Amino acid sequence: MPVEADKWIFEHAIGLLQLLGVTSVAGFIALYSAWLRFPPEILIEAISDRSKKLNSESRIKIKNSGKLPALKIETEIEQLNATIGGIEIRNCAVKNSPSVIPRLSAGETTEISVSPGVATEHGVELSAFSYVLRIRCHTRLFRIKRTFAKTWKVELRNFEDGFAWYATIMK
Repeated sequence: MPVEADKWIFEHAIGLLQLLGVTSVAGFIALYSAWLRFPPEILIEAISDRSKKLNSESRIKIKNSGKLPALKIETEIEQLNATIGGIEIRNCAVKNSPSVIPRLSAGETTEISVSPGVATEHGVELSAFSYVLRIRCHTRLFRIKRTFAKTWKVELRNFEDGFAWYATIMK
């Protein structure tokens, strides 16, 4: 009996692998190792300014430089310190991402607000603005899901004749 059960399990496992397009165990191991080796790589490519005076209108351009698509990209803000029209905000957080990017393929870019989760009805001139931005994404191989996260420090610097946004990676 045990030999017949093992044979039945082996035949069905081989059939399942062939149905998935992997004709050998070595092929499955190669597919799985490629999935581990080439994960999605989310990075901040640039911060584009849409207005010369209203620094709240700027956008963060993120890119997937990895080989696999990134799924369900979410942002989270921590350690938010801002001064908007004389109102000071210290050490706040925006935990639930207001907008989720469903998919970002390899080499694809998209833009998010420079202040995800903090919105004003009209563009404003921010006096001070800095926060820690965590971007999380997921990837799947069959039913196995992996989560990746990166953290940046985003900071606004105002000058007499303009402003500049800086983003530095933390981890």
